[in-house]
Amino acid sequence: MPQTKATSLSASEFMMLRQAKLVGVGLITLLHVRFLSFCAASENQPCRPSSCGDIQNISNPFRLKGDPLSCGHPDPAYELVCENNRTILYGKYHVAEINYHNYTIRVVVVGLEKTNCFSLPLYSLTVNHVDGYKYPDELDTVVLMNCARPIFDQYYIPIVPCNRTDATFSSSQPYFYALVGGSKQVRDLPYSCTIGMTVVTGNLKAVSEPSNLSSSDLQEKLLMGLQLSFLSFRCHECKVKGRWCMPNFSNNTIQYHDHDGRN
Repeated sequence: MPQTKATSLSASEFMMLRQAKLVGVGLITLLHVRFLSFCAASENQPCRPSSCGDIQNISNPFRLKGDPLSCGHPDPAYELVCENNRTILYGKYHVAEINYHNYTIRVVVVGLEKTNCFSLPLYSLTVNHVDGYKYPDELDTVVLMNCARPIFDQYYIPIVPCNRTDATFSSSQPYFYALVGGSKQVRDLPYSCTIGMTVVTGNLKAVSEPSNLSSSDLQEKLLMGLQLSFLSFRCHECKVKGRWCMPNFSNNTIQYHDHDGRN
């Protein structure tokens, strides 16, 4: 049986093979380091502002739906949606303006539009619908209703709705009115009336008496929407660092405290 001849490497061949292995290992290590550096740079890259319609600078704490989750505040209250070129909050409110200097966002109920007739909101707007935001201390409530008979009372503002739906306002009650502020209590409503919508708006300081408001004046006020503060989002920075904070809404500042009470 023929014997196989053992092969042996010379010293020079062995050194060349060893150098080739070292070069291969070094190249793999270099590629790995470059890959990790690229990933780290991608993760730390600041998020670019998003835009939707008239709202051109959507940035921290807000983010548009579909943006990376690392962009903006993690609270779902700060996620906005772009629909038909309009920026939407909570699926119910148009975003009219975001002011990052005083930490406010102005929202208008979907359905309210500037028209010759009185546009009706598609949803009620109460302070319970704006979790995650601070609403103004002084508010007025506008109650929209329809009635079976006409009302002869200065506090009831006659309106002519242009987007009435039978699901909201019954056709058997053809008279439409708006009741503003605390001039009347809900329990004072005539029995022939049914509440369709309730909308919270800013305080009507410019009007001494609700009876001075016309339907067009009221519509303009509702179209101004409600200004909310998102200053509290900055407290998230404290929680991450194990501290607590107190928002000061009067001057839009945050006071930080350690758990031992030190600032």
